[in-house]
Amino acid sequence: MKNFIKEFLLLVKAEFIREIIYIKRYPFESISFLFFMYIILMAIFLGMSQLSGGGGLNINHERMIIGYCLMQFVMSNQMGWAGQISNESQMGTLEQLSISGHSLATVLFARGIAQFPRQSASFFILMIAYAAAMPKMDLHLDHFYIAFFFLFLIALGVYGIAYLFAGLTLLFKRIGFFFQIINFAFLGLFWQNRDILPDGSIRAILYDFFPLTLGMKNLLLVFSSNTSSLIYPFLNQCIYSGIFTIAGFYLFRVMEKKARQMALLSQY
Repeated sequence: MKNFIKEFLLLVKAEFIREIIYIKRYPFESISFLFFMYIILMAIFLGMSQLSGGGGLNINHERMIIGYCLMQFVMSNQMGWAGQISNESQMGTLEQLSISGHSLATVLFARGIAQFPRQSASFFILMIAYAAAMPKMDLHLDHFYIAFFFLFLIALGVYGIAYLFAGLTLLFKRIGFFFQIINFAFLGLFWQNRDILPDGSIRAILYDFFPLTLGMKNLLLVFSSNTSSLIYPFLNQCIYSGIFTIAGFYLFRVMEKKARQMALLSQY
């Protein structure tokens, strides 16, 4: 067990160095992604204000901002797994990963941890940019360190979903549009108001137990400065994110085994 932890940490270190090299080599890609993600939501706000004719719409802008930033966080994670598997299939490096001393599932998990600092930084940069552009929003960023821990737990839940998309990528190679559509569907879930959902309904149960919507609800508490009782939400997030990660890991191993049987890892 000790050797496994040591080797896994070395793997995380290698992936982190790879991440730094990638950012240095392609800085415009990360900057342009953040810029256009910022512009899109600002354009949505502008469009809504124009449509309302100056009368205003009864919209929870704080929920919109946090949900949109979280959607960007989820999308970055998905692209970092399924997107890179697709790229490595084209470059011919996927086979090297699949025959390395570490399992492909372990490499992906280490990659997710190595990419987490960049993705969480993108989340907070967008949050700060929106808070600066719209100072009337009731967003309290002074508890960002609590949000950081919740983001990490949310990331674990995202990894479970990312494992699923990564497995599908192994089998079908190009599923970019599919998982991008799914990621934008998450935005509708994040913007859903839990208070109007009837208790005990299927939608309410899914909202309460799905790690991403559960994380959205917890982030709303943190950024509204309602941090008096976060122990129970924190434990809930740990449990359900962990369940999703384990389930995703298992499904990925099943799909990886199928891909090996079909000889899909040796060539594009």
